[in-house]
Amino acid sequence: MQLQLGEPIRADVIDAFLASLHSASPNTRNAYRAALTLALNAQLKLDEDVLNQFSALLSKRKFSRATKQLYLTALRRLLQWMEANDRLPPGFNRAKAEVRYKVARGSARAGYRHRQPDPQLPRLILHYDAMPLPEERRRRLEILRNRALLHTLYASAGRVSEIVSLTRAQVADGRVSEVLIVGKGNKERILFLTPEAQAAIRAYCQERNDPYPALFISHRRNYGQPLTRMSIWRIVKQAAKSIGLSGSTSPHTFRHYRATQLLNEGMPLESVQAYLGHASPETTRIVYAHTRTSVLRDQLNTYGLSPSEAAKAHSQD
Repeated sequence: MQLQLGEPIRADVIDAFLASLHSASPNTRNAYRAALTLALNAQLKLDEDVLNQFSALLSKRKFSRATKQLYLTALRRLLQWMEANDRLPPGFNRAKAEVRYKVARGSARAGYRHRQPDPQLPRLILHYDAMPLPEERRRRLEILRNRALLHTLYASAGRVSEIVSLTRAQVADGRVSEVLIVGKGNKERILFLTPEAQAAIRAYCQERNDPYPALFISHRRNYGQPLTRMSIWRIVKQAAKSIGLSGSTSPHTFRHYRATQLLNEGMPLESVQAYLGHASPETTRIVYAHTRTSVLRDQLNTYGLSPSEAAKAHSQD
């Protein structure tokens, strides 16, 4: 049955759209389902203000900025799919809905604020590197695991979902520096490991004496089970708290820190894009390009002229 302009989004349309996401990761599909269920329950009307309506709804919820952006993306993807499959109501102009949304925000991505990572983040790794290894086996394994985990987060700037899925076979127990994974959007990419990360992984794997394939496992109640995303979050949070780092420090902070660091050291934007596994350089540009302060300062010092130098150069023309 054809939807009419101003009619709420229907559950059957959402289900058909979600079923079409064959290449999306389970995490993406679950997030899109949560977003569109919220829109369904709010009886969001299909007209050219639908994106603004949804944005206003999200602003009333205690979602993080990233979650709000993800949920809006889910609705936009739904509208794109509906347009491609002739499911939009007659008279609905999707391009106009996008323009109205951008105008209401002031501009595309207006208001996006990049949260600066704590510059003391590397202290987390040094904290675990300096931690003495006890004789008690379980605690010894946990320290070695956490040491390897933090080195891997730092070296690879991988997403937490990518890190929890690593296996010992993929990293060859620390003998390889490049790990082929299937990342976001079901796309293959490479995670890079530094020599320090490889050494930490080798030390952890050499200490283990178990048949479990996952690289980072529990050594407690769920012994042998891969660490969950929440477990990794808790490990980073507890370590950050113990040495007085910012309360916002999380596993994802390593990703932001490394991207900012590499850009400030002069790595080209396109290389950072490939390193992070972003589908488009525009994503990297929007989030990180403004952080290249060290590069810009160096270029200003190199190419900029003082007022007296500029006046002298002008007089010689």
